[in-house]
Parts: sequence; structure tokens; C-alpha cells
Amino acid sequence: MSVERGWNIISSAYQRKTGISLKDVHYGPISPGEVDLKLLGNVKGKDVLEIGCGGGQNAIVLKKWGARSAGIDLSREQLEVARKLAKKERVKIPFYHGTMEDLSRFSDESFDIILSAFGVGYTDNLAKTFEEVHRVLRRNGLFVFADTHPIVDRGNIARHGKRRTWEISDYFNRRKHTWTWRIEDKVAKFRTRHRTIQDYFETLIQVGFSVERILEPEPYPLAKMTVEERDRIAPYMGDGERGLKNFDIWKKTPFTIIFKASKR
Repeated sequence: MSVERGWNIISSAYQRKTGISLKDVHYGPISPGEVDLKLLGNVKGKDVLEIGCGGGQNAIVLKKWGARSAGIDLSREQLEVARKLAKKERVKIPFYHGTMEDLSRFSDESFDIILSAFGVGYTDNLAKTFEEVHRVLRRNGLFVFADTHPIVDRGNIARHGKRRTWEISDYFNRRKHTWTWRIEDKVAKFRTRHRTIQDYFETLIQVGFSVERILEPEPYPLAKMTVEERDRIAPYMGDGERGLKNFDIWKKTPFTIIFKASKR
């Protein structure tokens, strides 16, 4: 099953389940967002592209903050969600169907910022994706992307009595692996490639980026937050009351990794 087909299958269920916030740019499950991390700087008047934009929530928030934002995604179902949501929020944003490996519809040096939240991990060709991002960024432009932390890709929940931990196996196995995502009554299979932190870092450098920061953000203290406080962040993770399932593990183990790079 292709990534595009998989996302077309689960898109509606995913959007219902995660409840992604329209009050902050999100960087993944239970991770602090842009309001706290301040990675993008002042976006007012800047051209911003989100690759793997999904339902368009980040692009909509950026537009409300004054950016000229756009989004591209390979899933037509996700893009349909994005267009409807933008209309509901009364913002005009161009959303394009396409892959992050091919940004040929955009001219060289078209954007000040390129953003991705849990999209880069689906690319088949990491170097080609980074080359295209580098090409369409202006000088001193920023590339900020968040994705599943590599130790999550190669691990499983293990029980030691009543205690649950995350155990890592075969971290250096970079072969493609198939995994199943079940959301409500929808089931999709994805085939993706594991990459190490070094793989991401060195590919960025080889393409010509300067890596400014690598973040492994500690999650919000969900158990201590009010419903109103949780509504500001998203997406929630897992099933159960406000995604608290497995939080005992993710408050000890990084789920998200974020790279901030610039084109010098």
C-alpha cells in the first residue's frame, strides 16, 4: 500500500481522532508547539510552505499570524480536509497535491520558511527532499521539521512487573518496514524507512544546510493540565481520556525530534 493510499484511507478518522489545534503551530503528539519553542521567529509577511501539510492546521495558524502560507500533500483526502477547514476559518491558502520530493511547481528561492510536522519520515528519498527544500528556500531561509524520534521507530513497549518501559531493538536497521495503523474502523498499511539521527543530520549538511538546533522536547504534563490547556495543544496521542494512554512511557522517552536548519 502506498503512503498516498494509506493516508486517503485513514484521513477522516485521523482528523476526528487527533483534534489538531488551530491555536498554535504543532510539532507532533504532546510536544510543545511554536508558542513555547519559538523556532520560526516572526512569520508576519513571510512566505511559508508546509510540506506534508495534511489537514492544513499549521498553514491556517501561520496565515492567521500574518504569513503568506501554502501547503502541499500527496493525499487528496487530506487536502480536501485542509481546504474545507481553511474556508471554515475564513482564510485563503493555496493547497497543492504533490510530493515533497518534487517541488518543481515552485521557483527557486520562493519561500522564507519551510515547515513539516511528521511528514518527512514518509519520504522515499530523503536527500532529494532536502535538495528541493534547499532550492526553493531563500538565502537565510529556515527549514524546521519535526518527526517521530528514531528510537520510537525501532522499539516496543516492554513490561517489567507493573512497570512499562520502552525497549529499543536493531536501531541501525535502515531497511523499509511495513506497519499497520488502525484508527476507528479504518486500517492502513504503510511501508517506511527507519533513519537514525545521524542520517538526518548528515543529509542536511551534505545538501548545504547549516543545522542550528536539534530538539528532543519533553512532553507537556498532560495529567496536570486542564481540558482548556490541553485544547491549545495537539494532536493528542493514543486512545482513552485525552490521549493519556501510554503517557507514563512518553514522559520518560522522547517521542518527537525537531531539526532547525538554515540556508546560508
